[in-house]
Amino acid sequence: MNRFRTVMAVSAAVASTAFAGVSFASPAGAAADPFVGMQVLDLMCESNEGMPVNSPYAIARCQAARGKKGFEIEQLICVGLLEGNFISAPSFDRPNRTSWACIAGQPAE
Repeated sequence: MNRFRTVMAVSAAVASTAFAGVSFASPAGAAADPFVGMQVLDLMCESNEGMPVNSPYAIARCQAARGKKGFEIEQLICVGLLEGNFISAPSFDRPNRTSWACIAGQPAE
């Protein structure tokens, strides 16, 4: 039940951040601040028991998060709000763990 509350709290934070960006800025303005997106993605990484990693090449990077339910919300934030590319890869030495990153730039088509 505690995990459910954590996920709901993070989801509420994501929703309020998204609505605030849409309400007070143009879509380009919402996508122009990767710092806010990085903070949200780092919180979501930690809520999935992953380890946020700083990288000069990524907006946000998460190492060894639990990958049971996927990372659809993280991908939507990365691609939709931050105009980045979302990539993920399962861990070979730790089952049910996935590392992902949000890379700055135009989404791949």
